[in-house]
Amino acid sequence: MKSFKYAALLIAGLLTVSAAVSCGEKKTVEPMSTVDAENPPTNVYAENSEIGKNEFKAALSTEISANDTVFTLNSVIDPGFRENGKKYIFLDVTINNSTGNAYDLSTLNNFYLKLSNGTEVYSDIVTSLYAMANFKENTYSKDPFTIPASGQFSGIIGGFIVDENVDTFTVGFFPTQADVNDKDDVCLIDITPDKITTPTDLLK
Repeated sequence: MKSFKYAALLIAGLLTVSAAVSCGEKKTVEPMSTVDAENPPTNVYAENSEIGKNEFKAALSTEISANDTVFTLNSVIDPGFRENGKKYIFLDVTINNSTGNAYDLSTLNNFYLKLSNGTEVYSDIVTSLYAMANFKENTYSKDPFTIPASGQFSGIIGGFIVDENVDTFTVGFFPTQADVNDKDDVCLIDITPDKITTPTDLLK
């Protein structure tokens, strides 16, 4: 699996742009000139056989325990938005922290989609802006989100931009805790069309 070390660059960009957008307002998003999340420059990567070497697989809505973390992918959400043959995908997750230390996670660094052709898709800032403008209040958690000490985080995160006809893929989650580079463990959940939902009460 490719290294995710380029993620830190994009997290900074996500935080900067997110801070400039108020919830409920639609803003024009300027293209990011530094890194393309779906097609990162090859020189950013360094092959690392340790990344994802320990795979933990489970079904949707089933708990996965790894690295003092219990992860559940509750649902995969398609809010129905379509543009230029693309659609947005969001994740409803629950993450339990069994350690005594709180830490932050982000969609970009800790999650990805692996398509049936082997392509990996990473979080896109445009989907975050869409969610903040169109999801009902208190339904969406923008990056970074905090996992409390000896506690639980539950919410909708994301998202990802995929072709409109993509409905089969694998969701990957790295339970890194506070060390953003600790990616030996990866939780994997296979998604088929029947597992993608469009909640009627999600949008404003």
